[in-house]
Amino acid sequence: MGNLDAQVRELLTSLSDEPPAQPWDVSIAAYRSAGEKLVALAGEPSSACDVRDFEIHLSGRAVGARSYRPKGAVGGVPGVVYFHGGGFVRGSLESHDRLCRELSVQGGLSVIAVEYRLAPENTFPNAHDDAMNSFHWVADHSDELNIDRNALAVAGDSAGAMLAAATAVGIRGHANSAVVKAQGLLCPVLDATLASASVEQYGTAPILSRPVLEWSIDQYFPNVRDRRSPVASPLMKESLAGAPPAVIFSAEVDPVSDDARRYAATLEASGVASEFCEYAGMPHSFFLLAGVLEEGERAIAGFAEKLSGLLH
Repeated sequence: MGNLDAQVRELLTSLSDEPPAQPWDVSIAAYRSAGEKLVALAGEPSSACDVRDFEIHLSGRAVGARSYRPKGAVGGVPGVVYFHGGGFVRGSLESHDRLCRELSVQGGLSVIAVEYRLAPENTFPNAHDDAMNSFHWVADHSDELNIDRNALAVAGDSAGAMLAAATAVGIRGHANSAVVKAQGLLCPVLDATLASASVEQYGTAPILSRPVLEWSIDQYFPNVRDRRSPVASPLMKESLAGAPPAVIFSAEVDPVSDDARRYAATLEASGVASEFCEYAGMPHSFFLLAGVLEEGERAIAGFAEKLSGLLH
């Protein structure tokens, strides 16, 4: 395993008195509740954006959403539809509130965070459908959201990054689609078959281990054959030609670190521009721990800047 950053080691030591519950040992509700406790490590939420909760009404269902807009922004601004991480099982508008606020303020972006349906109650392709349909909804309602319809991105972290990438590369097949101008991925899970070498190399990593990763995939993809679908796993696509340019930030000590590297390489081989950055010594989802990890704060700032640059 790679060398963990000193701040990460210090954080893990401080948390060692209360080791995280393994998801298979507790109820789904308890596992989700434990994840929400990490919000305390995210850092102080910015007050420099206007925040509003609402619902996105889709066919036969409604999903929760939260809008972030920089205070004082005038007219339609570039927009980002954001999908939170959490292994398809947990995560919420609250767990990623601070991150979305920073993307909005630092990037000058209107961020729409989507609370898609979670597993195991909802399995593939429900979350993927929510992501795709929510992007269409935001594009169709861009005027009332005060978003520039011609400057729309999708973004997400971990499992949410799979939803973002799947939307980015899949939306071209829909008639009269709004265009995804950019995709932003943080520590993405992009291969549901878990074929990346890093899954073995960093199988005992903190924050996300191989057993927890495998358990999470089992909850959302109970049908093993679905995991090889290019609709599900963007890395199953032979070519990514025509996909929007990407900003991809990953962590070194992470079972899915190779997913980010493979995706960036496939984009480049397909003639698509991508900016890839791996943070040495960092574990999965380190940017959600920006209140205690300096690299997490730097990653958020860099990600906001790069994604904004693709939209402005």
